[in-house]
Amino acid sequence: MLQLNEQECWQMSTGLTRIMTASVEDFRHIVFEVLSEIAPFDCGVSYVVKNNPNQKDCLEPLAHPQAKFVPTVTEIFRAAELAHKSSAYTSMEWQNKSFIFRDSDMFSEEFLSNTEIGRMIHDEWGMSYACKIFLVHNDLLLGKFWLLRQEESGNFQEKELFRLRLLEPLVTRKMYEFHPQNDKGRYAKKVLTERFGLTDRERQITGLICRGMTNQQIADKLFCAETTVKKHISSIAKKMNVSNRTEIFHCCLMENAVQSFI
Repeated sequence: MLQLNEQECWQMSTGLTRIMTASVEDFRHIVFEVLSEIAPFDCGVSYVVKNNPNQKDCLEPLAHPQAKFVPTVTEIFRAAELAHKSSAYTSMEWQNKSFIFRDSDMFSEEFLSNTEIGRMIHDEWGMSYACKIFLVHNDLLLGKFWLLRQEESGNFQEKELFRLRLLEPLVTRKMYEFHPQNDKGRYAKKVLTERFGLTDRERQITGLICRGMTNQQIADKLFCAETTVKKHISSIAKKMNVSNRTEIFHCCLMENAVQSFI
């Protein structure tokens, strides 16, 4: 039977405290830092997932910047696209509970070596082993964390999986607080869409304004030009019948539609 010693219990408790007190801005970065202590990895990738009726969209790609290998945002998006070409992989996204698994336990060697996603991870990224964490709450797939290792680092061990599974419930709980499709997010979407007629992108920018981001920070996050952000803010202000971003925030506050989501 797997158990934790005193040092491991202290490490887990410290990690959980850091995660539960994290802000929306640094939440996933802190999760990566804690994961690297209990199950070291050579590459870490994370997505926030948008749940649609017939598909799951991987958004907000993030790589752990302190890992040995740090893929670009373009590479992370491509990895998600290639993974979705496999029905064996995408079927896992529709599980109704969180789960953690090693690729070597779920997929055949033929799958790992002959699929496009397998070849990308092995040949382009130089990784031989992978552990996936799917976070699910209220039938929503909130997000994913991919932990990858080079061959010399060896596969993830049962003790490491055990510790990850102990950590998962609180990571899931915290991620639900920041997920745009939680109860608060659904209410905010209803208000901003039905009352003010905002588009999906305008709602997203409104949320980032509520988080205090500058125009340039919003542009960087959305991979667009700052002038594009300014045009969206002008449109939002017009629809809300206000004059500037401060009044946009105040309007959201009065409507109980302030968003603070990943």
